[in-house]
Amino acid sequence: MAGFFQKMSERSQLRKFNKKYRIPGKYRKYMALGAAFISINDATENVLALRLSPEKITGMLENTWKITDRESAITAIEKLIDSCSRPIIIDPENGQVKKLLAQCEAYYIKQDIIVTCTNGAALNLETAAFLARNCFHVGYLSDEDTWEYLIKKIPPIAVSLFDSWSDYGASVLIGHAVVHGREPKSIVYSISRLLNNSRFNSIWRKYPLYKLSTAEQK
Repeated sequence: MAGFFQKMSERSQLRKFNKKYRIPGKYRKYMALGAAFISINDATENVLALRLSPEKITGMLENTWKITDRESAITAIEKLIDSCSRPIIIDPENGQVKKLLAQCEAYYIKQDIIVTCTNGAALNLETAAFLARNCFHVGYLSDEDTWEYLIKKIPPIAVSLFDSWSDYGASVLIGHAVVHGREPKSIVYSISRLLNNSRFNSIWRKYPLYKLSTAEQK
């Protein structure tokens, strides 16, 4: 019973946090970018604010990305965007692919979107958005800097390369697990939650990818 009440308390705190930092309607859809990586750590993907401590985030940014200020943040994010196009061919017999497909099956992600994916660009785009959001949180990027990436720079590329969040998510998974050989479980779970969980009406389910087109900003 104690566990039940703890979960209820945690959900209540999350609702209050998301309500406090709620994004204005016309900008809310852009929270879909970076959501996969944000939600691995906390279910705050619908807002720019984060509940992780700034110290933890600055440590991650410096140790993993060599980001320590605005200049290094912009350099890292721009590099990811500029080098995002990655044509790939998936070999279903590859060990990393098999491992990824097994995780996808466990979390109800259709395997055919993995084996038919031909571009690994979404990993760079998702990472760029994730970094922009984290850099905003610790003060490396201004509000204007952050929205520049989330509205003007990343969405046109994502919309031009992918038809749906399923395609985009498959590309993130392949880039993460196959190209870079990382453990897929946490990101598979996160993407499955965004694609499939109708109980909380995820940001990916609420706003189709094409809605992020610059022609759809209103």
